[in-house]
Amino acid sequence: MIEERALVLDTLFDSSNYSIKIARVKVQRTSSCESCSLKSGCGQSTLTKLSSNNCLELDVENTLNVKSGDEVLIAIPESGLMTASLRIYFMPLLLMVLGAVIGDLLDSLSGVTSELWTMLLSLAGLIIGFYWARLFSQKQAFHKDFLPKMTKVFIKVESFS
Repeated sequence: MIEERALVLDTLFDSSNYSIKIARVKVQRTSSCESCSLKSGCGQSTLTKLSSNNCLELDVENTLNVKSGDEVLIAIPESGLMTASLRIYFMPLLLMVLGAVIGDLLDSLSGVTSELWTMLLSLAGLIIGFYWARLFSQKQAFHKDFLPKMTKVFIKVESFS
């Protein structure tokens, strides 16, 4: 499980199912650059610092009955994250390379050295891969392996009512 601390901003009921409460949480984005000794000379570290929005807001099922102001630990299963990463990043690249190989075969069969088919089919493979990744992400958006879950309450704000 990949875990991160989050601040509960608000709690609300899900409009489609009134028995499930949802908590909107704010997560401070961090990167692995914080612990790296080479961060002063790295371009990725510089790009991370230039990013203006370091917070991410998510809706998480409120299984721990938290309230606004509480600090919680949310977790995402590693297997779901790895599967999604492979499908979203690897498939477009694989289809692009496959398109380039097929285009190269077509170029060699035609006898013209323009490499037009290679460029066109690799671009088509990349576009088809991105389209497939988008369809996959929309289809799997609410699958349990990809949703964050509350696992622990760190700081519970007391209500004075």
